[in-house]
Amino acid sequence: MHSSKLRNTDFRIQWRGESVSHSNFFAGFKITDRLGLFAPNRFEGAGAVTLIMAYVTAFYDRYRESRTDFRAYPDFFTFQRADPVADYGMLDIWPSHKNVLVSSAAGETAAAITDRGVNILLVPDGPEKEIDFDALQIESARRNVNRCFAYSFEGKVDPSDMIIECDAEPLRNYALAVFDSVNSEEDSQPKRGLWLSHVQSDSLTQSFREISLMEALERL
Repeated sequence: MHSSKLRNTDFRIQWRGESVSHSNFFAGFKITDRLGLFAPNRFEGAGAVTLIMAYVTAFYDRYRESRTDFRAYPDFFTFQRADPVADYGMLDIWPSHKNVLVSSAAGETAAAITDRGVNILLVPDGPEKEIDFDALQIESARRNVNRCFAYSFEGKVDPSDMIIECDAEPLRNYALAVFDSVNSEEDSQPKRGLWLSHVQSDSLTQSFREISLMEALERL
């Protein structure tokens, strides 16, 4: 809830080459909408911190429209395949049980996502895999998931539909806390340094591509 101090004016958004305000892009967002971040190797989600926090800010904007005093966290989740999982609490994905450990089986990962009623799904960009999903599982995903985006650890996808730019602070510190949440020098710290090498000192710019549900599922 610390991030509720962010405001929609902190985000500069381009959608398919055109500037769009945060309030217009997220006008249809509801406080019951659920975001799911698939980060199989724990730390990839740092490459989507601007989009995650833009959605978090949309969540708090809905609360601010109707009340001045509230205590709430969005029902957002991460799905990770490395144990122990990284803690995305600084991105207001909290309490910690919302960081979900999933198996390497794509079908079981999809089940964990649909069981939590995820509406917005973020997946790492990469080659699609041929996965034989159960027809009932696909229909459940279609019933719940409204929007999917591809992201990358480096914060850049090509081609892209969306570019989000923010001041580097405090989002950079939020992302670094994800790396620091895992006590593993040989894993987290080298990746922390690598991610930082893609971040400018004064601003944080990341790009995303909107993809279809099946394209998202085939990246699980």
